[in-house]
Amino acid sequence: MQPQQSTHGGGRASARPQRRSEPMRILHPTDFSRTAELARVLALDLCERLAAELRVLHVQQGFIDQGGAPYVRAYLDSLEPALQRKLDEDRRADEARLRERLATMAGEHGTPELVAGDPLREILRLTAEHDLVVMGAHGQSPLDDVFLGGIAGRVVRRTTRPVLTVRDTCTVSSVKRLLVASDFGDASLGAWSFATELARRGGLKLVLAHVTDGRETDASAVNARLETLAAGRAERLAVRAGNPIDVLPAIAQDVGADAIVVGLRRQGRVAGLILGSRADALLRSSPVPILSVPAR
Repeated sequence: MQPQQSTHGGGRASARPQRRSEPMRILHPTDFSRTAELARVLALDLCERLAAELRVLHVQQGFIDQGGAPYVRAYLDSLEPALQRKLDEDRRADEARLRERLATMAGEHGTPELVAGDPLREILRLTAEHDLVVMGAHGQSPLDDVFLGGIAGRVVRRTTRPVLTVRDTCTVSSVKRLLVASDFGDASLGAWSFATELARRGGLKLVLAHVTDGRETDASAVNARLETLAAGRAERLAVRAGNPIDVLPAIAQDVGADAIVVGLRRQGRVAGLILGSRADALLRSSPVPILSVPAR
């Protein structure tokens, strides 16, 4: 017998929690694209809900700032002093405009940061100083048909911090309810733990879901495991059969979830590079933002 779909209450809703003395730190890398702007809106919303600190980061790939390749440096050194001064003035003016734009994007309580270098390397370096990364995901290579492309995909694969990825199809402007996917493994337990911390800090609602593969025939046993895991902290539980890639976004739409939380397992000797086909497919295809929580 296939498990029956189950969606029911998981305990009385708690009052809005008190804030912890140490605020969470959120990093929002931006390339000023439309997708990045969608992510910034969610980053600002989460900062307000969680009373978190926000850093808005842009990594500039300018050869002057990075020192340049030897032949470029030699070419610049060969220029007339007046032209060198003009190039330096233009660079400083560009930097000033970027800093002003970042300051506006960060808002009154955020911190803008402009650095020069390789975007992936700099973002990964700064993730270690933050509790959550919120960024737009838009692929830039043919591999996007197989893996989540662009900088966002590589950040998700390599960082040890949770990352909320936002695609250009996102219609969400605030995060009030999280759908947490659980397969009862260690990775999903870590995702549930992080989600409950967000709920505790910011009063977010939680829906705990399990997608069966057809081999779990005892629906009541699955529900009992979810209830034990939820421990009264989820407003609803959901059990459905099918492919998680399709089912999780469908559940999110049904329950009004603003993001899907998934735990990520690193695989094999290439840990940090491959997330697994299902996780990649969900990250690539879900119209709902995905909060990826790497296993510790």
